[in-house]
This record gives sequence, structure tokens and C-alpha cells, in this order.
Amino acid sequence: MPKYNVNVSFSLRTMIEPEGIHFDRDIPEGVEDFSDESYFRNNEIDADGGAVSFTVEAESEEDAERISEEIVYDGQEWEDNAGFTWIVDDRSVEVEKVIVPMTQEFAVALVQKFIAEMEGMDDELREAFGFLLSTVVNQAQMISDHRAEITRLDSVVARQAGEIDRLTAERSPDIVVDTA
Repeated sequence: MPKYNVNVSFSLRTMIEPEGIHFDRDIPEGVEDFSDESYFRNNEIDADGGAVSFTVEAESEEDAERISEEIVYDGQEWEDNAGFTWIVDDRSVEVEKVIVPMTQEFAVALVQKFIAEMEGMDDELREAFGFLLSTVVNQAQMISDHRAEITRLDSVVARQAGEIDRLTAERSPDIVVDTA
């Protein structure tokens, strides 16, 4: 199953109304006819900067986004340490498929999974696919081994050519050999 990187950004908002503020508690001596008619309106507070990210296995980008909604969604309520309730707002989501470099091992595992899950395939056909897959893998390994051997032999030849050039130069410093 493919993996997706998911980034969710959002802001929080809340309404604040000062409650329980009374100015008649500590009235100095001599003050008369005191009246507290204070009225404080609600104020909406927006706080931006919310961001969460994660990687998830999902069938599609849409499924990865749906999973992100289980974590943070518009209208979701959170209470902070001061007792204020904040509402998630302006949520946006970016989903990006994680590109896994194809390797022989990964490709073989995918094909084996496909063969195992294929419905209606008889055992003989499964065995034929398995045989072809193992043949391709073995040939790829042989090619890799041959390339490694060629690289090793190239370095041996290069060392020997350098040694021949050195010996030739030591024995005949006045003779110039045209190799063209």
C-alpha cells in the first residue's frame, strides 16, 4: 500500500467575553452613588499557525486526506489550559505520495503479492509465474555479478598499463613510442 506525507495547517478562533469583572469591590471611602454599568462585548480572537504533519499508508490521496480529518477538522473544538474553547478554522491539507525508489527486492515483493492475490489463477499458472520471476531475478543477479567482475578487471588492466608505461619509460628515456 502506498504511503503519503500529509501536512495540515489551520487556525484557531474563540470568542472572549470578560465575565465576573465588578468594580464595586474595593471602593474607596468617601465615594457615593457608585454605579457599575460596564458592558464588555464579545471579541473574536483568531490564532493562526496550527500545523501537523504525518506519514500514513493509504489506498489513495483521498483516503490519506480522510485520515487527516480524523486528527484535525474544521469546527473541531479544543480546550486550552486556561479553559478557553477554541474552534479549528481555515483548515487546509496537502497530501503528497511518498515516492519509494524501485528496487529489485521491492518489485519482486509486489509481483509476488500480486500473484498470491490473483483470483482464478490455478496452481500451475502460479508456479509458472514464480518460475519466471525467479529466472529474471537470477539473471539480474548474474548481470550484476558480471558487471562487478568487468569493473574489477578494468582496474587490473589500468594498473598493468600504468606499470608497462612506467617500465618502458625507465628503460628507454630517449625513445618516444607513437601509440597512435
